[in-house]
Amino acid sequence: MRTRTAITAVLLALAATTAACSSSDKPDLAACKAAMEKQYKDGNKSEQNKRPDACDGVDTKTMDQYTQELFDDQTTK
Repeated sequence: MRTRTAITAVLLALAATTAACSSSDKPDLAACKAAMEKQYKDGNKSEQNKRPDACDGVDTKTMDQYTQELFDDQTTK
């Protein structure tokens, strides 16, 4: 019984910590997009398939959107 209570308490504490971190640490989307543009313009092929550090915490859907926008900008020029 004590083990079950202890495990539950630990899991609840971890859940609270995770929720607090994710809600207060919102990524800077403008910095992410700027970093992606810089990475593309620099032309370093080994870096182009890597997520820039400024994009840590940005969801995949947003990253895909930025990638599509970069591609569209290059194909319309």
